[in-house]
Amino acid sequence: MEVKKQLEKRIINLLQLGWRSRIIKIGFDEALKELKAGKKGFLILARDISKRTKRNILYKYDGEYFELFSKKDLGRFLGKKEVGIVFIPDTKFGRKIKEKITKYSLI
Repeated sequence: MEVKKQLEKRIINLLQLGWRSRIIKIGFDEALKELKAGKKGFLILARDISKRTKRNILYKYDGEYFELFSKKDLGRFLGKKEVGIVFIPDTKFGRKIKEKITKYSLI
């Protein structure tokens, strides 16, 4: 359990760093803009995102995505009220987050 908490904290820290550095994009519209521009990456969807929003974003994106945290928690981590979708580009930074999330999901 301790390892899972440490991984969760690491994921949160990386998300915060990515947001402050303007590497990641948050929100449906921003994620969609990145996807339409042909950017490679993956999505983090809040666990409690509405079925309709999830369907709409996945209709336009057939890549990898992870369901982590709640909208309220994601928002709190990133200094917003609620965040349902986070787009993370396929960069060295993005791959590091993906690696942590994959480990976290397996525990």
